[in-house]
Amino acid sequence: MYSKKKVHQNAKIDARNNIPAINDPQPSQFEQEMMAMARHEARQVTSKYGPVLEKLNGQHKPLLKEYQRISKDYDAHATKIERSEPSVELSRGKYYMLMILFVLGEIPMNSLAFAVFGESQLFTWIMALGVAVAIPWIAHALGILLKRGSNPWWKSGIGVATLLLLTIGGLLAIGYVRVQYLGDLSEAGAVGGFGGSQFIGAAFVGLNLVILAAATLCSYFAHDTDPKLEHLHRKTNKLNKAMRAIEAKHNKILTEQQQKINKIHQQTQELVYYYRKINMRERPDHTKPQSFENEHSIDVEIEKQENGNQHLDATTQLRLQAVGTGK
Repeated sequence: MYSKKKVHQNAKIDARNNIPAINDPQPSQFEQEMMAMARHEARQVTSKYGPVLEKLNGQHKPLLKEYQRISKDYDAHATKIERSEPSVELSRGKYYMLMILFVLGEIPMNSLAFAVFGESQLFTWIMALGVAVAIPWIAHALGILLKRGSNPWWKSGIGVATLLLLTIGGLLAIGYVRVQYLGDLSEAGAVGGFGGSQFIGAAFVGLNLVILAAATLCSYFAHDTDPKLEHLHRKTNKLNKAMRAIEAKHNKILTEQQQKINKIHQQTQELVYYYRKINMRERPDHTKPQSFENEHSIDVEIEKQENGNQHLDATTQLRLQAVGTGK
């Protein structure tokens, strides 16, 4: 872009040569050069941001298509069961966090039992970790069975009873092994108090059962009675979150692009007005040429680019549609 000093010099030269002519509707060559330079700079801006915007658009389109497809199933199922929101008292994030804490709490208690096998510390911790993961996982299944039930009820009741029997039986077996190990330690004088190894072993089994019960309750409160509604709700939320992230990034880049183009346009217009002011002042008759009535604009045809010049706001539109349909 030309400096103000350069514009001043050319305006004076053109004025002395009667450029542009009074009745000439076409701008002077220098004005055309300034606008050409501005368009070139604007195209450089769009060339810089264009590929990124196109990439984000390419990521957004399939997500929007998938969201619309799943939303149709969601609406149909919500209408069928006359309920659009799952009844969940415990959020998914809190549920996973609590389950991880249960696993971490189980590991040290179980490692004490498996130490009786005399394996290396690594294998002892691996076995302890397996049981520590299994108990919350069984509780996860128990909570779902209790929450969703079945028709007739005894079908889910059989599953609950089977899991409880197997789990409690396994915990008692682990407790027995733990008692034997603590008994050996007691005889060797390594532990003492607490009423002996049997009392300590029973206490550990009780703690295992408390963790099983707590994890079962967490699973119960973290799931809805309708698995399809819960799945569709979680899926649409996940897609919506992904689309919002892409839209925010796309719109931020597009706004930055538009701001730079607007800045180029504003600076160029200021130079054009300055050129015309100096040109008129330096003319002998100070007459305003006809071409000075025309306004310039920077047209880089960004609307013809694949990325377009529109902000992505699909999530806003979908949300308004949902409100309008009473979803």
